[in-house]
Amino acid sequence: MRPYLSTARRYLVLLATILALVWGAGLIAAYAEYTTTYQATANVWVLRVSQDLAVPNPDDPNVPIVQTVAAQQAELLGQLLRTRSVLRDVVQRTSLSSALAAASDEARFLDTLGKRFKVQALGTNLLAVSYTARDPQTPAEMVNAALAVRRERVAQARVAGGSALSAFYRREFEIAQTQALEAQRQLDDFTAAHKGGELNADDAHQDAVLRLAVDLAHGRLVTLQSRIDQTDIAPALVDLSGIEFQVVDEARQDDSPSGGTRNAATLAGAAFVAGCALAFLFVLCATLLTTSVAGPADVERLAPATLFASVPRIRVDRLQPRRDLRSALAASAFGDGEGREAWR
Repeated sequence: MRPYLSTARRYLVLLATILALVWGAGLIAAYAEYTTTYQATANVWVLRVSQDLAVPNPDDPNVPIVQTVAAQQAELLGQLLRTRSVLRDVVQRTSLSSALAAASDEARFLDTLGKRFKVQALGTNLLAVSYTARDPQTPAEMVNAALAVRRERVAQARVAGGSALSAFYRREFEIAQTQALEAQRQLDDFTAAHKGGELNADDAHQDAVLRLAVDLAHGRLVTLQSRIDQTDIAPALVDLSGIEFQVVDEARQDDSPSGGTRNAATLAGAAFVAGCALAFLFVLCATLLTTSVAGPADVERLAPATLFASVPRIRVDRLQPRRDLRSALAASAFGDGEGREAWR
């Protein structure tokens, strides 16, 4: 440990310069990141029926995985914001539309913007959508535009899904209506054929069967009509109530920098670690180089060289003329002891 400390003291100025450069650059980058990063956040309250909390386990479909509605909606919205078509619609609603039109690589531009979105669940029914940028205006615009695009896309998907389901139920209703008319015709024909006479056991049983078929056909018609009405009205009721996906705190423009604390701390920490690593590496290499040949034993290891003499270190005063080095060597060699320093 002592040689390393000696090397560190010897190159103290150089080590201080290395640390100052690395740490200074890191602190400047962290300060710039902190003061030029703006963030806007919107809090959203989500609510769904409890059956949607359970999703199938891929390992065992019989065992459901409980997932909160906030986590589920956060995952869905995060996936939606990774698609370029959605990001394109979001950007076109903001002041970045001109930058998108002028971008040489639109896909790369959209991918860069998409990475600045962050969607996280804050609780079982609360999630937060945030965006970071270098100016105070863009984050609020991007968050509000993303929520608006999401709302429109969900509405379109509901309309499309509702239309398909409604068309299926209407087709089933037409078939059931035809069956009901056929059952009623058969009952009317049977009643007309046996009008005015008593029914024996077989005819009574046939009459009961025909009447039951008519009742079942009419019941199926009522059920299908109810499903058609629910399919048409339910999405509109959910949209009007606003409880499924309700923005409780809209994103607002914040003129003070925020959102860059974590990145700034990361930059400062990385600069501190890098400076310490460079200083340690420099001390290690310098110590190994200066102590690789430190005495006779080290010279003997350098085969095939043979040790034939060793000269102690001579301490020469800086004010002493250079020609006096010969006399100092002679005094050290012939033993008067002046000018010789024992070196270990």
